[in-house]
Amino acid sequence: MVKRKMIVFLLVVTLVMVSVVGCSSQTEKVNKLNLQELYASVSDEKVVLDIKDIIDTKAKKEYTIGVAMNTVSTPFFKALADSIQASLKEAGAKPLLAVCDEDASKQVSQIENFITQGVDAIIIKPADPAETLSIALDKAYQANIPVIAVDAPPAEDAKYLCAFITDAYDLGFIVGEEIAKQLLEANPTGEIEYGIIGAIDGNTIATIRNMASRDGIASVDAEGRIKEVAYLFSGGFSEEGGLQTAENMLVAHPNLKAIIGTCDAHVIGATAAAERQGKADQIIMGAIDGSKTAMEIMMNGGPIKALAWNSPQEVGRAGATATIRLLNGDEVPASKTMVIKAVLITPENVKDIYDPNSAF
Repeated sequence: MVKRKMIVFLLVVTLVMVSVVGCSSQTEKVNKLNLQELYASVSDEKVVLDIKDIIDTKAKKEYTIGVAMNTVSTPFFKALADSIQASLKEAGAKPLLAVCDEDASKQVSQIENFITQGVDAIIIKPADPAETLSIALDKAYQANIPVIAVDAPPAEDAKYLCAFITDAYDLGFIVGEEIAKQLLEANPTGEIEYGIIGAIDGNTIATIRNMASRDGIASVDAEGRIKEVAYLFSGGFSEEGGLQTAENMLVAHPNLKAIIGTCDAHVIGATAAAERQGKADQIIMGAIDGSKTAMEIMMNGGPIKALAWNSPQEVGRAGATATIRLLNGDEVPASKTMVIKAVLITPENVKDIYDPNSAF
């Protein structure tokens, strides 16, 4: 009798073990399938996201989120990292920051460490070359860890859910459009000369911004009165480069009415150049980024009259919020490329956007 009971007991234990192993295996399969379906569900068509539509959400539990940054040594990327971390903490999640200092191979190791730590998701600003990261992102995918990118997407074939970015063309276009409107209003007759401060010859994003500014001007200037008389490369994205380039431009073209910079630093430097030559009241400027310093020049009546807001704070908040909503099961991003709607800053609305505590 005892022997029979023992046999029955062993059979029950065996069945339970088989059942548990089967359930565990099935759960892993379902989880993996869900991630596959998740990645496949997002559209390849770009979707424009208005910052007013970003819904801050509380985490349903304390998720651990790996935050892989390319660098935090510039004000822009420091603000991006700060925004991501602050948004995650405010939601009730735990961010783990790793900075690779623009070393893509180091970022691969950091992503692998996140996987080993078992994070719930990864937010990444890819280092260059982005193709280097594909193997690490594939490992995250195999580990069932969703990846959301900010500021720039990983390589096209990489495994990631979506990227929250700003559109270089849209940003450049609205600056050119606004500068053209102001030039035509201030100069009702005759030709109007302007110049563009480029960054680095061959830089893709810079080239797109510059071409878009030209298109923005052309969209307003039906008569073709606004003439580009100078397009000089500054060699980078610095205020010093903007200052030196603008000095040369202003000397060579004394009738210049406007300068468009590839980034804020260019027109911050150009403002100093115009002031040195006593031309700050004779010229208007526009650029892309919307930094605190550029907005301060605008608020103080300086020559900067149009800025396209390439806000690291809003990009970071969008990426962090989407990650929380994804993990909560509230919402899946609609597209693999989520574009933050371009916002134009002018003297009329700058005080509504300016943040004195911003890192950028």
